[in-house]
Amino acid sequence: MGCCRWYMVVGLGLGKVGTGLIFLFAWRDIFDILVTEEKSLLPGSMLYKEWRRPTERPRWQFYVYNWSNAQAILEHQASSASFQEIGPYEYEEVAEVVDVKYHQANGTLSYRKRTFFRPSGPHSTTTKGTESEEIISVNFVALVASHLGHSMDYSVQRELSFMLHNFRQTVAVTRTIGQLLFTGYREPMIEPLRKLVCPTKRRSMVCQDERLAYFRTFNVTRRASEVYSLDVGLKDRSKYGTVRSWDAAAVPTAHGEFHPCDGFADLTGEFFPSRIKRDQAIVIVLPELCRRLTLEFDREQLVAGIMGFRYAVRLVRSFRSEQMSESSMRSCPDTSIRLGRYGILNTNDCNGFPLYESDQAHVSSNESTSFSSDSDLLYYVLEPTTGTVLESNIGLTYYTFLRPNEHIALFQSIPELRIPLFRFNRYYRLSELKAAKLRQLLHLLDVGHQIALAGCVAGLTIILLAVVYACWKAQRPSKTNNDQYRIIGMPLSAGGCEHNLLK
Repeated sequence: MGCCRWYMVVGLGLGKVGTGLIFLFAWRDIFDILVTEEKSLLPGSMLYKEWRRPTERPRWQFYVYNWSNAQAILEHQASSASFQEIGPYEYEEVAEVVDVKYHQANGTLSYRKRTFFRPSGPHSTTTKGTESEEIISVNFVALVASHLGHSMDYSVQRELSFMLHNFRQTVAVTRTIGQLLFTGYREPMIEPLRKLVCPTKRRSMVCQDERLAYFRTFNVTRRASEVYSLDVGLKDRSKYGTVRSWDAAAVPTAHGEFHPCDGFADLTGEFFPSRIKRDQAIVIVLPELCRRLTLEFDREQLVAGIMGFRYAVRLVRSFRSEQMSESSMRSCPDTSIRLGRYGILNTNDCNGFPLYESDQAHVSSNESTSFSSDSDLLYYVLEPTTGTVLESNIGLTYYTFLRPNEHIALFQSIPELRIPLFRFNRYYRLSELKAAKLRQLLHLLDVGHQIALAGCVAGLTIILLAVVYACWKAQRPSKTNNDQYRIIGMPLSAGGCEHNLLK
């Protein structure tokens, strides 16, 4: 009976060890299931509601550049251009997702996105005053006409030259900051320019809008984006967060083989799959900026008490403008996606316009401007287990080129010049409430591992104690006594008395 008790104790210990090991190895998968439920984008889930109407809004800071010696440069009275940075003008990004449809067959959500900027922060009063604050900048309408004229016939260029003269266009103009950023300005020359350019050139923005502004497609018209398709990871968790343009190919081609009709199928920096590996670069696409970014692991960084992987942008690639050329776009069907139709600019290199992302080192060495070091700071901080964006910053500077054009009188004698136009920083940080929930979720991962390890340790302890006790029991001396007692029965006799009675 005692032997059975020892077997039961050892069996109990082995059972605890086995359960702990199973739980230890299976807890990762169990936790991933919990994360999948937490990150669910299916209609009705909490994250779906947050995605439709985000409460966490990125902060934008805008800077514009005043061309302080424009007249002296154009009259060849100065050797170097001088630009004064004005700002920041602070806004928060307000986004809403519209026209959402859930496609259960392939586990995707089709949608359109509408975005606009709302003044915020300590400079909100200054931001509202941008309607009246004026700066000197390049006349972008005239610059676009000259830029497009380079690829046109001589007769068309002469017509453009006469048009610029007839509408009294100048190379530099004085505009309010509000007009340059959002509202745009009505330019009488745009209408005849559209009639001349649109029949032969497929430039969607100049052909459909009578105003030019850097961010007009957001605050004024509030156009919805193209139709996108978001993979919710129902079929494949690794595809979670992948956004595909509606007419993108079913099998995305290599980035080096991108064609204008293919659209894109990449992460957009809003959602990331779980279990991110630091040794793998992450490619994201920013359709509103007409950019592809390659994120490479930089270092670990603590954000709101959460350890994350900081990814620096080592490569910034635009959708090559040559791929958006007229010859390439002619082969696209009418229903195909046209990158740049919705973006922060209605004049960007996706449409072949002379607006380019600035190289910080080149700008600093060629223009007398006071660029902040943060303007080139592009990074993402991701929590690797859940793929949550803890912090991000996108800072870009845009410029244009002023080049002489011998066939257009306005630009015949101008110097060749690189002109900075504006820059911005888009900063996002996870709210404290969501950071607290994420810390609790990650703490649950640690607690599960600790419980599993505790079960293994408890089982091994029981087995070890049982073995030690058994060994001690076997070596303890037995309580035996070698002294023997013998009881000898002796008959009682009356001796002589019995003899006498018989007589």
